Amino acid sequence: MKKIRTQILRICICIGKKFLNIIYFFIKICPTKNKVVMLSRQSNTVNLDFKLIKEEILKRDNAIKIEILCKIVKKDFFDRIKYCFYILKCMYHIATAKVCVLDGYSIPISILNHKKKLEIIQIWHASGAIKKFGYQSLDKKEGRGTEIAKIMNMHKNYSHVMAPSNATAHIYKEAFNIDKSKIFINGLPRLDYLINKDLGIKKLKDFYKQYPQCKDKKTILYVPTFRKNIDSKENIKKVIDAVDSSRYQLIIKLHPLDKSDGTDRYVVNKRYNTFDLLKIADYIITDYSAVAFEAIVLNKPIYFYVYDINEYENARGLNVNLMEEMNNATSTNIKEIVNSIENDNYNYSELEAFRNRYIENLDSNNTKRLVDFVFKYLDKGVENE
Repeated sequence: MKKIRTQILRICICIGKKFLNIIYFFIKICPTKNKVVMLSRQSNTVNLDFKLIKEEILKRDNAIKIEILCKIVKKDFFDRIKYCFYILKCMYHIATAKVCVLDGYSIPISILNHKKKLEIIQIWHASGAIKKFGYQSLDKKEGRGTEIAKIMNMHKNYSHVMAPSNATAHIYKEAFNIDKSKIFINGLPRLDYLINKDLGIKKLKDFYKQYPQCKDKKTILYVPTFRKNIDSKENIKKVIDAVDSSRYQLIIKLHPLDKSDGTDRYVVNKRYNTFDLLKIADYIITDYSAVAFEAIVLNKPIYFYVYDINEYENARGLNVNLMEEMNNATSTNIKEIVNSIENDNYNYSELEAFRNRYIENLDSNNTKRLVDFVFKYLDKGVENE
């Protein structure tokens, strides 16, 4: 029965791909503009990376057209119908752009036949990858199936892929199934936001007005990764119980897809994103989340609470051996981690080695370098039609 469903799905996808490519053939007749289109499926709002890229482009040349399209694909039938119309909108802007920047897998980018001069830059939505993804995790419990990945042309058509270090470039080479010569080294724009103390300073002042308790106590930020079909409630409770609320202010930042309850008391206003909270935190606890690579640029104690490391390794696979590379800050027992925090016992030399391996540009010029790269494929000083 499963084979029959897969076969039907494969036929439907193949027909859909051909249909969209026929439509796209005629859309491509539209003239190319001096335009940058940015695509994301990570949220329905413009993310920090895209905001910083847009600001830097317009600072240099406000005649360049910029189109940002962000939309999450939902499983609801009617939402998927709406998404089909959204794809048509994406197709028009991709067909008429000189550069496309995206931060994840994009259906129209991967399945369509594009104009030869279109530069497609994959910047990915994370500053690294502790857990395996893409082609690395095919046929794993939490990965994609090989058949579907092949039909959907997963991660195809990228001109270039951006990676924050050579160590990460090796990971991305496997995950995107791309030649290493197409990978260029640079950090995400969000790293500039973290490193530059002047960026976001007003939001931080507003945060302390709204949450004065975070000024009076040391703050511990817990940022767990999302686990498919697994209730994290029990382990979140263990973190809550382990932290002495008389000495520390605990903030929990769950993944947007994580619906675990019982955390309302420890959640702050959505206005403050993960990067704001990283600036505010005195200590960070995570697991396999790529937020670790953003936290390390701040030189703050970061701990890895990996209570399910063996199961996770089997279900998804890991690129980073945390028990080896961050041995003094990694534990399956949250009490050990909290005890290290309380005793101010942290190995900063281990953190420095980890940071140097995975983030090569420890400055606030990542956005500028990325936009320099984008401008190679744009007309300079030419008015848009």
